[in-house]
Amino acid sequence: MKRIIFNLWIPLIALGMSSCLFQDDFDKELSIGQSTGETKVFFGKPDSIAYRYVTTQNGLESSVATLKDKLVLNQLLSAQYALRGGKNGDYPGPHAYQFQFSLQIDNYAGYFTAPQNFSGRLPDTYFDSEDFNGGAMGSFAQAKNFLTPVLNHPQIDSIPEIKAVTLLLFNFGSQEVADIYGPFPYVDYKMNKQEHPFAYNDLETIYGTIVSNIDSITACFRYFELKPDYYKKVVNELLAEYDKISPDPNAGNFGYWLRFANSLKLRMAMNLVKKRPDLAKKWAEEAVENGVIESPEQQFMLKSALVGEHPLRTISELWNDTRLNASFEAIMKAYKHPALEFLFTKNSENIYAKEGTVCKKDSMIVGIRAGLTMMAGQSYDANFRVAYSKLSEAISQMNNFVMKLSEVHFLRAEAALRGWNMGGSAADFYSKGIRYAYSGTNIWKPNEDWSAEIFFDKEFVDKYLDAYMAIEKAADVIYQDPADPANNAPCMLKVGVKWDETDDNETKLEKIITQKWIAGFPYSFGAWTDLRRTGYPRIFPVARGDGSITDGLIRRIPYNDKEDLDKKDIQSTAIPALGGPDLQGTRLWWDVEAPNF
Repeated sequence: MKRIIFNLWIPLIALGMSSCLFQDDFDKELSIGQSTGETKVFFGKPDSIAYRYVTTQNGLESSVATLKDKLVLNQLLSAQYALRGGKNGDYPGPHAYQFQFSLQIDNYAGYFTAPQNFSGRLPDTYFDSEDFNGGAMGSFAQAKNFLTPVLNHPQIDSIPEIKAVTLLLFNFGSQEVADIYGPFPYVDYKMNKQEHPFAYNDLETIYGTIVSNIDSITACFRYFELKPDYYKKVVNELLAEYDKISPDPNAGNFGYWLRFANSLKLRMAMNLVKKRPDLAKKWAEEAVENGVIESPEQQFMLKSALVGEHPLRTISELWNDTRLNASFEAIMKAYKHPALEFLFTKNSENIYAKEGTVCKKDSMIVGIRAGLTMMAGQSYDANFRVAYSKLSEAISQMNNFVMKLSEVHFLRAEAALRGWNMGGSAADFYSKGIRYAYSGTNIWKPNEDWSAEIFFDKEFVDKYLDAYMAIEKAADVIYQDPADPANNAPCMLKVGVKWDETDDNETKLEKIITQKWIAGFPYSFGAWTDLRRTGYPRIFPVARGDGSITDGLIRRIPYNDKEDLDKKDIQSTAIPALGGPDLQGTRLWWDVEAPNF
């Protein structure tokens, strides 16, 4: 079956390169939230989880019947897909995924670069684009429009565990977009408010409320085992039907979801280390004590076996809309990391330099520097940058992660480095983060005669890992653009891989975040956040954008305010909550300009 999937690419490539949803009104983050089959809009108490309450068996069956008949619970499936590139209830697909990730944040994190200007809409990868700024918020809008009718439906209070799952999904998406844009109408959205004005909440309020919710959610999950058998049977059946991201919806309890919730709390804690270190320590230690993701079997993801091919494959291969970023190329080459050649192809066509030299087809893995003036065209004949390295077929069946084990290990490594109680040492968690970086990713490719499937996690662990972790100094690498030497630059990486207890904390932190960045690929939301709050990894700086960028790094995405009502809300509540102008260079609440230690 996997071989059939790959072979299908040959005819598909000939179909054309239509990309992006230029005609779609996808960035409307204030869409009305309403159930598919439920015509009435409800306004309940979304933060309230009465987890000690147990309805009668008849009452439970009646609530479930209503929620199913009205297609309310079906929206939980749609929301999970929307959080990772789904649209209109469908599985994740390239159009929505491209707007959510590829057109902006993939570039900012240093993973990918757009090779073309999208008919002038993206002159460079740091351009403040009114057409694309709403992409990430648009995906969240899809998710919240599925989730808030469930949260506010009166019958959901009879099933507090399912309400807790719904609230956790809403908060997971909220944390992501808050760290991308800054303040947004978190409370109004959660309350299912339908009309302007929408009040934008500051990040301190959003973070505090999410963590308060997580504490209630995890208490609900722990209490579930005390419920009557008839209740547990029905609720477990609901979980099995409407949960598509946990490791095993049929496990018979909510233990996986509890670990997911605490892992989100740990992530948020580490984002606050420079703004509120005491609170960050408290949250982090509470999360670990309560239980976080600790094994590959506990990771949260949308599996390719369920949703099909990863959207990046179409975006890269069929549309030619994303290419390897020069920063990712340089750092991976400096470490001689074998994943680079596994994940990316060599140049697909000749690349000609201005002085007449040529980089022949299939000569090298080569990325594009972010921030360059983009060229028009998706075909090689019109735009030579299409020939730069694209993603290989190995990522076709890559699972789409929601919370990865390696991220949790690296979070614990950083917290332990700061002296917090994480149940182990920074060195131990750092080592585990690297060792489990590709566990469960499902990235593979066939060998030359298609007689076997080569899975990168097994090949990497068996052949390369020990040598990789012994690297004391990164190799001196110079990024070379075969088309224009003016873009050449030495890799800025300063640290090796090997853990050394004699290193100072700053060096250890750079190692942790750099390896976390490599392991997190291609999840750019978290990578960009780490980059902003720590300065690591050392990617190539960019000085373009809206004129507000002073340190080579974009700090946030400006709001999308095409409509008059949106503009009024932004001016009245968003800008005061942001605490600065609506520009790319404005730092978010947790993004403090201060030393890491």
